[in-house]
Amino acid sequence: MNMTKVLTVVSGLALLLAVESAAQNGNAFRNPEVEIPPASDRPAGVIEVEAIFDGYSVNYVNDIVYASYDERDVVLNLLIPSVESPQAYPLIMFVQGSAWLPQNVYRTLPVFVDLARSGYVIASIEYRHSREAIAPAQAQDVKAAIRFMRANAEQYNIDTERVAVMGTSSGGHLAALVGTSAGESAFLTNDNRDQPSSVQAVVDFFGPTDFRQMDDHPSQITHNNPNSPESLVVGGPIQEAEQEAAVSAYNPITYISPDKEIPPFLIVHGDVDPLVPFNQSVLLYEALKEAGKKVTFYRVNGGGHGPGIFSHEMMDIVKDFLDQHLN
Repeated sequence: MNMTKVLTVVSGLALLLAVESAAQNGNAFRNPEVEIPPASDRPAGVIEVEAIFDGYSVNYVNDIVYASYDERDVVLNLLIPSVESPQAYPLIMFVQGSAWLPQNVYRTLPVFVDLARSGYVIASIEYRHSREAIAPAQAQDVKAAIRFMRANAEQYNIDTERVAVMGTSSGGHLAALVGTSAGESAFLTNDNRDQPSSVQAVVDFFGPTDFRQMDDHPSQITHNNPNSPESLVVGGPIQEAEQEAAVSAYNPITYISPDKEIPPFLIVHGDVDPLVPFNQSVLLYEALKEAGKKVTFYRVNGGGHGPGIFSHEMMDIVKDFLDQHLN
């Protein structure tokens, strides 16, 4: 059996990750039936304080396989409140930005420790990247991860009726796509097919939407280039006629209509984003508003592609949004 790592995450001004590794029989010599009395030693000068069990700790469980494609496993990583709750926790599915290329699914987890401490389970999703599978594989994987968590709700003490999806950059794009495309068969795989992949809230941090309009605005990337992230993920140059259907199918706006049920959206985008033009979020915001859907849009003046976005103030805004729609 593979080694299992459980990390306890403590959030303050600094983040402490204490790692305990145990083999399959690592606890073979432990007897939990033995009661331990308080130690009687009190050496001169020792300072005594009382233990406080206030729920500051968060458990981290890594590399849980949620789907497999031939020899390729895709995994997710969990932050779980360490204090047991009689009520199931709401769930946040997080999609890391990576230009749809290989992801570092661990990098952003510290940002969400306070959310986990406040009573949310956070699942950071790995998905098949564009160099191994083109669209719609990425959206399929995110939806498969949502269904996996619902299928294992009892194990992780999550409420299947209170699920949000959140993402940054390309992850924001996938979060928005999941939020608007409920019921689209092209995005479904056979993994846990009996579970829904719909969500009750969406948080989109500076995600692309309409790939073909990206080069209409200033950017440090030539998005129409055949080797751009957008061209790679759909399998060819985004402005070519052969890719028109794939580009449209990967645009979250395609699936928005007044008669379709769409969860509330929170959109956040910096006005000087050098990689994903601010207008991409404007397009999504206006489409949701025109269709009469609930959407809140924060323009972060001076905010870039991440820098200046994830302040304490903004994370409080995110938490308020999630509390409103999941609690």
